Amino acid sequence: MTNKKQIAALRLTIKWFEKQIKPRDCGWMYTTIDGLEHRIAELKKGVKGVSWNINQCLKWTKKRKKN
Repeated sequence: MTNKKQIAALRLTIKWFEKQIKPRDCGWMYTTIDGLEHRIAELKKGVKGVSWNINQCLKWTKKRKKN
């Protein structure tokens, strides 16, 4: 997927989250939106995402639990 398409998808996701925000107990949504905006900024700079497969994620998770 191109950076432009990823940015478009992330912006749509941000709009969806913004519509879901309620007056209370939605702090995590703001955090998620901030993370998505950070990713958009990285894509604009040309930073490519890390493509991990499920085995890499499981190894990383196990390693983190040991520490």
